[in-house]
Amino acid sequence: MSGRDRAAVAALLLLGVLAGVILVAIAGRACPAETLAQPCPDAAQNRTLVVGLASVSAALIVTPFAFLGEVLARRRIVYRGAWTRAARRGVLVGLVLAALAGLRLGGALSVPITIFVVILAAVVEWFLSRRDR
Repeated sequence: MSGRDRAAVAALLLLGVLAGVILVAIAGRACPAETLAQPCPDAAQNRTLVVGLASVSAALIVTPFAFLGEVLARRRIVYRGAWTRAARRGVLVGLVLAALAGLRLGGALSVPITIFVVILAAVVEWFLSRRDR
């Protein structure tokens, strides 16, 4: 693993942590004075922003760990396409998180639907990894 790979791993982790800090800051300041008499006028926009930031943060944090896992599985050799596969896995995690959060906000989330979404993501990853061989 080269120094450039190490720098990319550190940069993605730091960006993911920064996105998490921004997420907490935005969630903490969104509609601080909401009451029953005066609901928050930007509630839908705030929820969309929080779900999007959570998905981006999760994707940024999972990607370097997926890359490091692949490097360790390949006896510490970085093969061509390792970053592409790691990025794909990070995007899948972000999409699953966004889908589950959207279903939860819509009131349609249940255990069978959660299992279906996770299995669907696993099947997509399996098919794409078979194509890479």
